[in-house]
Amino acid sequence: MKLLAPANLKELPDRARWFKKPAARRLAQKFGVDYGFELKEPLEDLKEAPSLSSACYWGVHLPNSFATEWYYHPEIRERLLSQLLPISKLKPHYAVFHGIHLLWQPPERKYVQRYENISSPEEHLKVIKDNVELLKRLKEIFPTLKIENFPLCNHYMEGEDYLPYTYLYTGAGRFLDLLYFKQKSKVNILLDLEHLLITINFLNRRQNYAKIPVKKVQKLSEQEKKLYQIYGFYIQKGLIPYAEPINLAKVLKKFQARFYHLSGSTQEIKNGKISSHGPIKKDDPVFRKHLRMILKQKPEVLVLETASSGYLKAWGYLRPNETEISFENLCEILLEEL
Repeated sequence: MKLLAPANLKELPDRARWFKKPAARRLAQKFGVDYGFELKEPLEDLKEAPSLSSACYWGVHLPNSFATEWYYHPEIRERLLSQLLPISKLKPHYAVFHGIHLLWQPPERKYVQRYENISSPEEHLKVIKDNVELLKRLKEIFPTLKIENFPLCNHYMEGEDYLPYTYLYTGAGRFLDLLYFKQKSKVNILLDLEHLLITINFLNRRQNYAKIPVKKVQKLSEQEKKLYQIYGFYIQKGLIPYAEPINLAKVLKKFQARFYHLSGSTQEIKNGKISSHGPIKKDDPVFRKHLRMILKQKPEVLVLETASSGYLKAWGYLRPNETEISFENLCEILLEEL
């Protein structure tokens, strides 16, 4: 198994130091865990593969909006794809990207309406079809491409600060459609645990989504039936999506993913904020429970996704070295759980 640290190019030398920490050394010695990086934006200055002797394994995360830009701007599609060729020539062990996002943002104060689906079945099916096309094109550039799930809700932002409101954020790669994409394109899945938990909480109206009402569908059209089969939840225009009770362990088993993003957030509202990319704590029983479910899937790669205070203003409440502390805590937890 490999444990990766998130990093941009400037952070590489310091983050390589983490792999020499006592807990990381014991994890490598006892269980043969290797270390490496998942490189994040900006990627423009990536001219050579990471050559640090302590980390020979690395992946690259394509820009979050790459697929969305490709979808909405057909006139620049070939240019967008050609910009990835220099990175592919460096032969990363994998590349990962988010699916197409349907762009809309309702007014913040419209409580229930923030979560109503505004898109027709035809628009959803078009996004799914076009995302399959993009997957096939990207796989030609990155043979070991992965598609990552994105939460079904997104945060409003004010500058660089998250507001304590979310809204429905539909598109490709939201839930079980990942399995559809894998079948159609032979591209494997990278599961972000936090993103998955947000989606399940919303569809099952748990935690911070418990007060959102469920209005059940009365009748599905043929296209809506197809969407239900692909997405794994009910979605109609003007309806707030929902699902029958979802069991996380069964979902993880269904996906059978080998790559995971991990952070410590359980999506509780704290101090008026919805936590995101939160720290991993050794005494968090919920995180350990979820990690055990993932370890049962025999993962190949675990990627730390905890933020630090310097990332964005939204994470100013975290410590400057929160990511480093979470990495060390994750090593300690794995020593106990493996």
